[in-house]
Amino acid sequence: MYRIKPLLCAASLGVALAVELAIAPSSAMPIAPNVLAAELDAHEQPQISKVKNAKPKPSNPPPPPPPKNPDSSAPGGRRDRTTCPQDTEAVTTGSSLTALGPTTKPGLTLAERPIFLVYVPKTSAKTAEFSLRNQNGSGVYRTTVALTKTPDIVTISLPSNAPPLEIKKRYTWSFAVICNPSDRIKDQFVTGTVQRTELEPTRLRQIEQAPLKQRFLLYQKDDIWYDALPILLELRRSQPNDSSISAAWREFLQSGGVDVMIDDKLKDNKLKDNK
Repeated sequence: MYRIKPLLCAASLGVALAVELAIAPSSAMPIAPNVLAAELDAHEQPQISKVKNAKPKPSNPPPPPPPKNPDSSAPGGRRDRTTCPQDTEAVTTGSSLTALGPTTKPGLTLAERPIFLVYVPKTSAKTAEFSLRNQNGSGVYRTTVALTKTPDIVTISLPSNAPPLEIKKRYTWSFAVICNPSDRIKDQFVTGTVQRTELEPTRLRQIEQAPLKQRFLLYQKDDIWYDALPILLELRRSQPNDSSISAAWREFLQSGGVDVMIDDKLKDNKLKDNK
């Protein structure tokens, strides 16, 4: 009897140990996935939030594509050969189609629809084409221009139904003399670049309230090329004998890298017409 009791105790102890061993793995295993998930979340969540809050790096807009015409042009836009093949007089006198815009940088404007000026030499061509493209190369505006009297400075004004220029956006404009309507590959063209900007309201009011000559000087001081030049042309045409305006005209064109000899070519043509 005494020998049976220790055996029963030992058996009970063995059963208890076996039960504990059987229970221990099943109770410990589910804990590990929860701990790993918590640790994974602790490492992953900050990375995910960084990606969500990260701001994309700004990228510069692509430059406008070159004109479809075969030859390349400068930013302000002159080409080496800008006369129609049949215009021998223009070739011998050295006249060339000239965009009146800065040749090394975009010309600035405050206007939604600025005015563009082009010097057209003596030509037998009857029409030209003006076009404006945005910085992605998409067409914004296009029109045909009649060449009734050359040489002359042609003025192109954007109509009220043309899309307004966006602030801080660059646009490329081109002016093509249509030498042969049935073969447009022979067009002679120039290009320019314009960018709309803005001034502080007080400065803008000062310019708008100033007399015409003073307004030109204020535009010139702020480097607003495409708004200053039409005013200067108006002053030059209304006061042709004012030497100060003539000097300002030549100096302004020269500051933008534009050929100032076009002034002499226009004067020479007027003298020929008066003879």
